[in-house]
Amino acid sequence: MLLSAFGYSLFDVLAKFLTVHFPATEIALVRFVLGGLILWPILSSRGIPLRGNQTWILILRGLCGTLSFFCLLKSLTLIPLSTTMVLFYTFPVFVVLFSTLLFRTRIEMGEVLLIGLGLLGAYILIDPHFHSLNPGYLFALLASAIGGMATVMVHKARERNGPLIIYFYFCLMGTLLSLPCIQEFRVPNANQAIVLILASIVVMVAQILMNQGFRYCRAAEGSLILMSEIIFAAIGGFLVFKDPMTPRFLLGALLIIGSGLGLNLINRRSRHAPVSEPGDS
Repeated sequence: MLLSAFGYSLFDVLAKFLTVHFPATEIALVRFVLGGLILWPILSSRGIPLRGNQTWILILRGLCGTLSFFCLLKSLTLIPLSTTMVLFYTFPVFVVLFSTLLFRTRIEMGEVLLIGLGLLGAYILIDPHFHSLNPGYLFALLASAIGGMATVMVHKARERNGPLIIYFYFCLMGTLLSLPCIQEFRVPNANQAIVLILASIVVMVAQILMNQGFRYCRAAEGSLILMSEIIFAAIGGFLVFKDPMTPRFLLGALLIIGSGLGLNLINRRSRHAPVSEPGDS
């Protein structure tokens, strides 16, 4: 999950650069097509059936992930990267909500408090200012809500599917949704093409690592660990864009890391305790 968060943060920096030159739908199309072309022969060589298990969950996960990605890219074109990321990382709240409503996942009070602590750390770290109603804020929040549903679907799909087939369906649904939205394809120059390809590969690796990670942790825990993406993105901003490393950043980072460690301890404790599954009575 930590490696996935690092990969996502690297993609964030690359995507922010790309949104200056290309529309969001074109960036998405290149990402999804390239990811699908890379994964198809890998799946075939390993004898993994393309249908997967519980296909409806794979399709739903792909749809939610694609819509969330569209909204995230759109937000990046309208507001700063840091503001987009902190609003997007309210999605653990939606993960808890959807996990409880759809799959009756039991959430301890300690987990709720730790999630709140992590969100507080994210707010302190980025410090968004809502002086005006910019549509970018709404797109970021919408990306968060839909991304929360996608995260729950990944966790459910991971019970019977490998990380490669989950990401393949993401690429498949993303391609199908992106194609009708392309009005005029802008041919990139050599440098832009390199960045596009690199960004597509980086985010594919990050996504597969995330899918694999959900085999070992619950949706709420994994989502909070992924919040470390904010820290990595802030470091990237400091190194690449010379963003200041302020005490606010250090405090926010401490709260996020502390909340992640605490949630992991609760999860480890619950694994060693006898737990009755819903419906066992």
